[in-house]
Amino acid sequence: MEQTAFTDSDGVVWNVREDGADDPRALTADVPPGTTWLRFESELEVRRLWHYPDDWRGLSPIQLESLLDRASTVIARFRSATHPEGGRATLDHESAPPQVRTTPERAGDSPVDPARRDKK
Repeated sequence: MEQTAFTDSDGVVWNVREDGADDPRALTADVPPGTTWLRFESELEVRRLWHYPDDWRGLSPIQLESLLDRASTVIARFRSATHPEGGRATLDHESAPPQVRTTPERAGDSPVDPARRDKK
């Protein structure tokens, strides 16, 4: 399968390829057979764009980045980071969604439910 690589303005390398529901590596089986999309994949993320130009292979990196900006995140991969106090591997807090606390602050704490956080 043909694939194109480009580096975005943040220095992230993306591999781009046309993917589809008939492809065994496809990300989802809930779309009709024959449906295709552009798959953007970096070390940390996979994105999918449903509507894209037929000539996407000939686009410049700036034009590909414009398509990337319109694509939806399908998979987000988090880097492990060393916890400053105990040396434990935890999720990189900058990569995690801001409304979710990924690691208890003290032993025995349970994660905070964002909906109940302000109701103490």
